[in-house]
Amino acid sequence: MMAHLAASQQFPVQLYQNEYSALPWLVAELFSAIGSPARVAGRAPMVARYIFSFFSTMRGSSSYAEVRFGKSWKLRPWLLLDIKDLETLEDLINTANDSQVAAFRTSQLSVCGMIAIIGALIAQSAVTALQLPYLDSLHYTCRGIFTMSLIMSILSVFFACLQQRTFGLASEPSAVREWLWNGIRYESSQGPSRLQSSMVAHMILSAPFEIISMALTLFMIGLGLYLGLCMTANLPLDTGGHGNRAVLLAFTIPTFFVLLMFGQLMGTKDLEEANTKRCAGILENDEIKFSLEERIARNHSASDTDVRSPPQPADRGRNGSGNNSDVKSNADGLERALQEAAAAHRQCARADDEVARQFELLSARR
Repeated sequence: MMAHLAASQQFPVQLYQNEYSALPWLVAELFSAIGSPARVAGRAPMVARYIFSFFSTMRGSSSYAEVRFGKSWKLRPWLLLDIKDLETLEDLINTANDSQVAAFRTSQLSVCGMIAIIGALIAQSAVTALQLPYLDSLHYTCRGIFTMSLIMSILSVFFACLQQRTFGLASEPSAVREWLWNGIRYESSQGPSRLQSSMVAHMILSAPFEIISMALTLFMIGLGLYLGLCMTANLPLDTGGHGNRAVLLAFTIPTFFVLLMFGQLMGTKDLEEANTKRCAGILENDEIKFSLEERIARNHSASDTDVRSPPQPADRGRNGSGNNSDVKSNADGLERALQEAAAAHRQCARADDEVARQFELLSARR
């Protein structure tokens, strides 16, 4: 986290940085590092998605990570789980309009409601699993896994309700931006006075989903372990010579098939979205350049017309005021054109940077 502060000081931080201690951020990253194995395990049901998308959903911009966390970010692998989401939140704070911010808030609160429902279902399933026959005759890890699934599903419901109370109070787009901001402004290549997203806010928003993912993974592991131990111990759960083995296969094959199929579909869709964004950036860059060239050509044409048709000497006295107003209007138009050209150049630079980043990602995949 000290590297995080050092990286932020590469640009002049203008607000509030000296009023905060580095200790809360250090503790937040410490919890992120300690909990990273569990967070990775919680993503096990979606491992097919990450494989088929070449882990594009977990990779953020390396330039953003280096600016925010310093060059040592590559030595802190737990940050890979958060960099892309932090960059997305930062873009939402700085570039999104009020309707987009309001849509993000609505979506986040609806996700909390769904997590509360799913958590209650998993908790009920875990309670039922603790009453399975011969569970007390098997290894204690089976009961322990079901117990962990139960408590984590209950905690996911609690944290979803808590998030509804905290994040739900930010009703206005400006309040949502303030809630997602950590109080630091910095200058970057994407624009001056950029607001930095909050690591703590990101962890609060993602905590219910992370916990419910762990609870679901633990329940699946516990059920598979229970069926496997029953098969190896040859417990009389089912009739038939290979009844326990058949039930284990009935659990394993559909589970892996559904996870593989849905993960492949989502991974392929992630690749399509990445290609769409890259193509949209290229098209936007071309449109900006064409518009800029058109405005420059129009301004040159107007300037040539003014040069070729100067006012006649006989008309100077009579049309002096009119010529002055024409010169002033031309000057105002030229000033506006130059301002538009400068804005277009900045937008072109951002688009070129995005295209370059996408090309780097493609080259890394190959």
